[in-house]
Amino acid sequence: MIRDAVDAVSAAGAGGGAGRAAERLRRAVALMALLAVLHAFFRYLSRRSLFVAAREVEKELRRRLFSHVIRLPLPFFQGTPTGDVMSRLANDLSAVWLLLGPGVLMLTGTCITWLIAIVFMLEISPALTGLSLLVAPLVVVVSREYGRAFHRQHRGIQESLAAMNGTLQENVTGIRLVKAFTLEEREEGRFGADCREYYRRSVAVARTSAKFHGAIGFLAGAGIALVLYFGGRSVIRGELTLGGFVAFNAYLAMLAFPTMAMGWVINLFQRGNAAMGRINEYLRLPAELPEDAPGPPGGTPSPPPGAVSPPTCPILEVKGLVFSHEGGEKVLRGVSFALGKGEVTGLVGPTGCGKSTLLSLLAGLYAAPPGTIFWEGRDAVEIPLTERRGRVALVSQDPFLFSDTLLENICFGKESPNPAAASEAARAARLLDEIEEMPRGIETVVGERGISLSGGQKQRATIARALYGERPVLLLDDALSAVDSETEREIFEGILKASGEATVLFSTHRMASLSRCDRILVLDEGRIVEEGTHDGLLSLRGRYFDLYSRQMLARELEEAT
Repeated sequence: MIRDAVDAVSAAGAGGGAGRAAERLRRAVALMALLAVLHAFFRYLSRRSLFVAAREVEKELRRRLFSHVIRLPLPFFQGTPTGDVMSRLANDLSAVWLLLGPGVLMLTGTCITWLIAIVFMLEISPALTGLSLLVAPLVVVVSREYGRAFHRQHRGIQESLAAMNGTLQENVTGIRLVKAFTLEEREEGRFGADCREYYRRSVAVARTSAKFHGAIGFLAGAGIALVLYFGGRSVIRGELTLGGFVAFNAYLAMLAFPTMAMGWVINLFQRGNAAMGRINEYLRLPAELPEDAPGPPGGTPSPPPGAVSPPTCPILEVKGLVFSHEGGEKVLRGVSFALGKGEVTGLVGPTGCGKSTLLSLLAGLYAAPPGTIFWEGRDAVEIPLTERRGRVALVSQDPFLFSDTLLENICFGKESPNPAAASEAARAARLLDEIEEMPRGIETVVGERGISLSGGQKQRATIARALYGERPVLLLDDALSAVDSETEREIFEGILKASGEATVLFSTHRMASLSRCDRILVLDEGRIVEEGTHDGLLSLRGRYFDLYSRQMLARELEEAT
């Protein structure tokens, strides 16, 4: 259309028919307007279809990645910084969207534009077309070399961004500790170092991108200069019309932006490729799955000294349990015991003897060896993991609350929270009186990780959550360490009343609570060395007696001072 319009004006200026030239000019302009409207229409459709499809892929990938991450085993979270997980779930997925949306659109548009333009350029002048394509091999070589550099640099950027997010998350979560130790300046410097590293790597990518765009711009300019020189000579010699020459340069101008934009596209593809590689690293990790193979039959070892008769029909039985964390020494060394329905059992032992690990194994947070843990006579590995965990309510020594109301935290996991039942659970945990004094009662928002509550209140809130669930087995892992002994006694009595027929395994260091248990297990160096009632174990004058004597002596010294 440009060629026809220019040739018509040129012909009219040279003395040709003005009327015929005007008609050609009107037709060319009308067709150009029509093509512009069609271009806008298809441009809208292409962006709407590709961008929406890319968002759908991003949404599904985000859902799949989150679903996979929350099903990864507990050791993964113990060894992976939270910032790294957040970075892959947020920034890396955004990079994938940029690749699938704007990246694919620009690549497709560039390929179509090049294909159509080359066809019409060949129709105008094959010689000029070949001349303008002399720089194409150089463009390919430059793009390949810079693409490799982009991939390495973007991988480094995403890793430094994950480190920066991790430092930020740790400081926000542990703000109490930072303030208590007046470490604001040190943490500011630590975060500043992460920011400077992220800045350094981002500037390195910007420099590489600038060099690439400069190189592509130079090559494109060299091609245009060649076309202007040799094409102009062809017009002078009469081998090419002025309209054809102008149209040929219009096609070159049409190709200039897509060619320059290929640097941005390559940048997006390398960034998205690096991001997808990091996402796939998580997706390839094996998730927790119920073990299918039945465990070998295990014989029950002889009971340790001072043992009472095990329950005749235990709801939970442990036989010769041996366990060690990845790459570490054995934490549990042949633990065996049984818990009857409705029985309250105490668990005591020195720090580091394996109490928390044992309770985590019973709760299904770690994978136990086959033939070691049995639920009502059935090997735990034969029971689906969700069903196994659904039988247990675990209260850990590190209480966690979500940034939500107390009602939602106590009724966590329930579709329809029951305020009355939640209040009863809070009453049993000796928290209801304090809740009623709060501004909005049980609807009070507790803040990030329950920051507005004291340590004892958080522990009691998690106990109320466990009681609200009404599960057949209740595991308490030193869950009352943040309250005084008198409050612990009251809470323990409330737990016993509220738990009903639930089986309770209670880990604590306080002998006053242990004395109320039906049975006590003494764990030392990964083994149960004693088992029996409070009075029976004291009469043995063994390991339990030593723990009891030390605690009584410490209390006497405290009262004397």
